[in-house]
Amino acid sequence: MLFFGGLACGSAGGSYVQNERAGLADRGDTNGRMLDFVVNQVEGSDWQIRVRGNSLWAAFTDEEQKLTDLGTIRIAEKDSDKLWKLIDSVDIPSRKKGKKDEDEGWVELRLREPGGDEGHEVTTIFISRATKDEDVIDLAEYLRELIKKYHQKKPDF
Repeated sequence: MLFFGGLACGSAGGSYVQNERAGLADRGDTNGRMLDFVVNQVEGSDWQIRVRGNSLWAAFTDEEQKLTDLGTIRIAEKDSDKLWKLIDSVDIPSRKKGKKDEDEGWVELRLREPGGDEGHEVTTIFISRATKDEDVIDLAEYLRELIKKYHQKKPDF
């Protein structure tokens, strides 16, 4: 059984803008596509990753619920292009909503696309951490690589 953490979106869009809101974590701001990749582990720790265009924000909590915010960074164009291709291969909008797996943990994937009545269309799905879906696993593995490369932290999701 393979455990992972995952994420999903479409092609890259938007550009990184420094957040100017005082007191809040700088997760960047773009008007375009966005993916939230949230890993909920049975042990109580979790990972949160947000991708907007070419910006990557990551944070995690440990078993004692202590938050570590790794911050927002701009990733290289080649890394961003590969990431959005992997997100598109997961094809979040066409998947069933799924459910939270209380036994193995789950990954919540939230994709925001420009358009719709509110200015964006948001699709949220849940996938068990015990999935064997190669597209989701490939996405999770690449997110691990990017966090290690840009934040110098080896994710444990």
